[in-house]
Amino acid sequence: MPELRKDPQQRDIKADAALENAELQPEEISNKARGHKANLSNPNTSEESKKNSEQALKDLGGEDAFFSK
Repeated sequence: MPELRKDPQQRDIKADAALENAELQPEEISNKARGHKANLSNPNTSEESKKNSEQALKDLGGEDAFFSK
């Protein structure tokens, strides 16, 4: 049984992301991963943004997130 939140209005970002990714098709996961990978190599993005993309890419499955037909 999922743990109840102290504040029902508060989101559990990681749990919500896991549920969201469970409903995504492989192509959609791959597109998200491509966007985050592009952000990592973009010299115009901040270090904070790159750290967020790095974590998001790990959450999507790392290199396994990329779909190939």
